[in-house]
Amino acid sequence: MPAAAERNIESAGESRKFTYRARRSEGGDMVRGVVEAADHASAVRELRRQGLAILSVELGDLGSAVGQESDPVRLRKRLSRAMGKDDVVSFCQQLAVMLRTGVPLAESLETFADQASKKDVAEFVRLIKADVCEGEDFSAVLAKYPQVFPTILVSLMRAAEASGKLDEMLTRVAKDLSKARKTAKQIKGAMMYPAIMMVVAVLAVTVIMVFVLPKFAPLFKAQGDRLPAPTKALVWLSGFLRTGWMIYVPAMLAIVGGTWWYVRTETGRIMLDTLKLRMPVLGHMFRCLYLVRFSSTMATLLAAGVSLVDVVRICRDVTGNVHYTKLWETLEDRISKGQEIAPTFREFDFVPRNVVAMIASGEKSGRLSEVLEHAATAAEDDLDIAVKSTTSLVEPIMIVGMGAVVGGIASAMLLPIFNMSKNMRPH
Repeated sequence: MPAAAERNIESAGESRKFTYRARRSEGGDMVRGVVEAADHASAVRELRRQGLAILSVELGDLGSAVGQESDPVRLRKRLSRAMGKDDVVSFCQQLAVMLRTGVPLAESLETFADQASKKDVAEFVRLIKADVCEGEDFSAVLAKYPQVFPTILVSLMRAAEASGKLDEMLTRVAKDLSKARKTAKQIKGAMMYPAIMMVVAVLAVTVIMVFVLPKFAPLFKAQGDRLPAPTKALVWLSGFLRTGWMIYVPAMLAIVGGTWWYVRTETGRIMLDTLKLRMPVLGHMFRCLYLVRFSSTMATLLAAGVSLVDVVRICRDVTGNVHYTKLWETLEDRISKGQEIAPTFREFDFVPRNVVAMIASGEKSGRLSEVLEHAATAAEDDLDIAVKSTTSLVEPIMIVGMGAVVGGIASAMLLPIFNMSKNMRPH
């Protein structure tokens, strides 16, 4: 910006920095930069005076950073991390409503940014808007952020751009993402209760062993060799917990670290994913979860006109289990050879037989997306029942386990007292 222009702006009042994106009148090249002006209108006038076709003019430090290209990749990555899964659902829902009422996409994005509760989310959406205004496809912009926007969303937006039904697709994907969030929260809720119970049990035992039991040490010492075997073991364990931390703390850290490393190896991942499908209580819940994920995703994508090969590739990311990955790889290979998909599902025993029969029926009738939609609805009901059943089974098991541990410790502590009372009775 010329020095004379800057002095004129400063004389008019306090100058502020505005980020702009524009095109040159000659050649149409894209230009990004920062202009200083007293207000937004002055910034626009200055840019027009320079012969630029304005795409956007925004106030803020973020704009300055982007305009100066001060590591824009890192900036985009930082802002994208602020966009949580609930924000993505809200993003799709609100855009769908505004587009359905005739609001242009760029204006819809700006409106969402204006009412965003988090500043970084607002700036992130404005970056998306800027890319859209520069001529990029909406789906291509979303595809830049695979950690934020799931593959199913990008694929549906690509299909929507081809069919001109962006609002319908956004409504559909918002509904599916909302269901997925509800399902994930159900699973976390079912797993949270036993985890809390386990932590409480460990803390209770630790307090008893480290702080309560030593109070009885003089009493136990007075009995010497007459101390019952359970009490001797308890006294030894209490002493080890208080003085042997240099042994068991590193050992516990090594076990946790080794487990963390092992489950990230191929062998460990296979074992963990197998346990998810085969565990007596939790296995049924995880099988229902995977069924909900892939049937709902397939139904949505097929109804949107996405090719079956692309649908299978997306489902590979949705299920996230090595056994299902093998299923999708086999399915993709057979689809490319023109074979039916139902026989492939039948080969894997973790896919329910009734679902396989429904897929075969839908494939023959040409209504596979509708059939899968019904399968997803039924699977969601089964998942609700499985979550409630799992919680109702785990709760008494944890209570009985805690009672047995705490009761055993209490019994071992009281046995010497009972023995002393027997010895003090007159013969």
